[in-house]
Amino acid sequence: MVNWDDNPCFICGMHTEVGLRAHFEYEEEGGHVHSALAVGETWQGFKGVVHGGIIAGLIDDAMWHALFHDHQLITMTAQLTVRYRRPVPINTPLDIFGAVTQFNRRAAHAKAWIASADGILVTAEGIFMPPKDLKDD
Repeated sequence: MVNWDDNPCFICGMHTEVGLRAHFEYEEEGGHVHSALAVGETWQGFKGVVHGGIIAGLIDDAMWHALFHDHQLITMTAQLTVRYRRPVPINTPLDIFGAVTQFNRRAAHAKAWIASADGILVTAEGIFMPPKDLKDD
């Protein structure tokens, strides 16, 4: 099982020196996980805009957490497709969502999206697979 107290993840690790510390909660009504946060200036690409790699990391983590919540299975990203619809501004409250769309033990599919008060900013789809050589401590 995952040791959440010793989670080194840059996106969701709560005890990392640097990182975003995104906390994903399952929302029964929507059937998805959700995290609310604002990304600070440290993580900008263009002035005032969150770096695309940070956005991809957030969206990837949202899908991973949805899969782990639904199936308690450790997976790794096999494919990630991100559509950047609008620039994601720094220091703006964001809602990050992830949901499972298809599952079997060999490959799982998920979707994710990032929204602000201005609407949907980013959408994504991913394929996740359990790695053959990943040991769960």
